Amino acid sequence: VRRRDLFDRPPLFQQGWIDGGNVALLGDAAHPTMPNLGQGGAMAIEDAFVLGQELEGIQHINEIPSRLKSYQDRRFLRASVAQYLSRNGSDALVDWDKLRNTPIVGPIAMWFVNIFQPISMNYLYSADI
Repeated sequence: VRRRDLFDRPPLFQQGWIDGGNVALLGDAAHPTMPNLGQGGAMAIEDAFVLGQELEGIQHINEIPSRLKSYQDRRFLRASVAQYLSRNGSDALVDWDKLRNTPIVGPIAMWFVNIFQPISMNYLYSADI
């Protein structure tokens, strides 16, 4: 029996995080993640930092929509990757023993984990924002 009282969702590829006007989402409102990688708070802090950079120096309210679009463009890929890795990591943790001990599939899965986990962790924990 699986029970998870934690919820996430795929990245908002279609609608994005901005309304086209003066409203933007950040943090879990924009890209909720499962907690197993500890990225929810980190992504929110990165969002706030980039949003601050984009809004700095605005001279007129008409500049806001383009600045919010730039914020979304700068953050979307990194936050989406964090969502994906968090979601897949959560699923793998739930079925870890079953996956690891399945003949043929288990050794292949372990090989992938050993190859890609260091790459994904390096990406997550070495922010370039």
